[in-house]
Amino acid sequence: MAKTKLARLVGRPTDVVICGGGLAGLTLARQLRRELPELDVVVLERTSRPLPAACHKVGESSVELASHYFSRLGLGGYLNARHIVKFGLRFFPGGGDLPLAQRCELGPDTEPVVPSYQLDRGVLEEDLRAMIEEDGATLIEGAKVSEVEVGRGADLHTLQVQHDGVTSTLQARWLVDATGRNALLRRTLKLARGARHRAHSGWFRVKGRLDISAMAPPEDHGWGDRPAASERWRSTNHLMGDGYWVWLIPLSSGHTSVGVVVHEPEHIFDDVRTLEAVRAFIRRREPALHAHLTDATVLDFRCLKAYSNGVARAWSVDRWALVGEAGAFTDPLYSPGSDLIAFANCFTVEVIKADIEGGDLASRVGELNRQYRAFVLGGLDVFVGTAPVYGHARAMATKIYWDNFAYWNFPCQYFFQRIYALRGDDHAAFSGVGIRFVEISGYVQKLLREWARMAPEGPTAGFVSMPSFPSLLVDAHLALQDKMSPAQTLEYMKSRAVQGQEILAELLLRIVQELGPSQGKELLARAGAADWGLEFGVERLDQEVL
Repeated sequence: MAKTKLARLVGRPTDVVICGGGLAGLTLARQLRRELPELDVVVLERTSRPLPAACHKVGESSVELASHYFSRLGLGGYLNARHIVKFGLRFFPGGGDLPLAQRCELGPDTEPVVPSYQLDRGVLEEDLRAMIEEDGATLIEGAKVSEVEVGRGADLHTLQVQHDGVTSTLQARWLVDATGRNALLRRTLKLARGARHRAHSGWFRVKGRLDISAMAPPEDHGWGDRPAASERWRSTNHLMGDGYWVWLIPLSSGHTSVGVVVHEPEHIFDDVRTLEAVRAFIRRREPALHAHLTDATVLDFRCLKAYSNGVARAWSVDRWALVGEAGAFTDPLYSPGSDLIAFANCFTVEVIKADIEGGDLASRVGELNRQYRAFVLGGLDVFVGTAPVYGHARAMATKIYWDNFAYWNFPCQYFFQRIYALRGDDHAAFSGVGIRFVEISGYVQKLLREWARMAPEGPTAGFVSMPSFPSLLVDAHLALQDKMSPAQTLEYMKSRAVQGQEILAELLLRIVQELGPSQGKELLARAGAADWGLEFGVERLDQEVL
């Protein structure tokens, strides 16, 4: 059947050929068929069904932006039925020397208003393959793209495709690289750009559910009585220490994903290069977790060296696009991988629309390339040099507060309100406020890094609700439900950026007051706070004597 489908494509150009049938390529195919049903969409994928459940790919955890994207694709009901509704992100910073119940726990205490999901990628991609065929896309499994000749100007793209020992030639008006880290076009066109963030990861799946609530006696420091203790297992749980963190993600198959992320220079790739190395690292750094993994049945293992990368551009007037990890990747801490898929897929649809309409494709490609790079670089800045913060419970709690505030108020609102669909000056109007959020975020990251370095502290038992009511953070989360016009969205973002500066000023003041005159002065110098343009009113300073 697949061979017949391939034969039918030879000799006639296809509107869009997507190389790669992973999450990025499959969701893009579904989006194209739903938004531009007049287009022929072909997906070429090397693997064939059936796909193994729970032993397939990393990237199981989604957050608000990506979940909103999946809902737009009509997948909300499916995700509720076939996958796990996530109970937010949960963090245990400070290192594993203490028993888990004696560490600070940061996370939600009620069901998040805006849903997100724990995804079994094997199940999801198996189901999506059937869905895109129902949508009218052509999926050819067991097909390897052996060679690509990128068309220039009005020329079509030419692909050599191997299938069942036969090589066929296909042509396409639009060529999309969704080949993941194989990065077909990024490598061919030399578009890869390095990242200042250097980190590595090794991960595996274990058979059965690994319930974090069972890792300490219920009576130990109220472990069993903490808010939502019975629902901890649905969170993406992060066990953290200086320069590392370990994830625990439940899968709908009933199994559990376990992964270790290490940052340089505190740790090296050899710490996660093999399954034995990863298990040894967990034994040293997270003994409570290690005790629950001793008898676990391991289903698979993978690792990635220096996983972060940027990209020079992801769209071209020559009608090609990069989506998913074929483009760029930042860091898995806040589960942003599927967010970048959502951005790249929607940007790809936008440039294809501009091409169909005969508009100014160069301008559309230029502004979306700039915005995508801004999201990638801004995202990387959140993780560069954060190793000491992971071992400092209060600094990590502050970081989570700020990172969520910035994420919900700019990237999420930009996506939820479809600002990317604006063009020219209407779209450019959002650049200034986006730059301001990145700028303030950079100051916050510097402040927290220096605080953690200068005043290290161990974790203390307790629970901190994130976000807690009432707070600006709760307001930002609830506002994700609001529908706003572009003008309203811009004013909303500007007002939140002003609040962001106020948060920065308050954090700086509180940390300096805690450190005292001598260390406080040193922190100001290390963080470069004199260049931040902050002002403190006399009334606010007078309050410190209280």
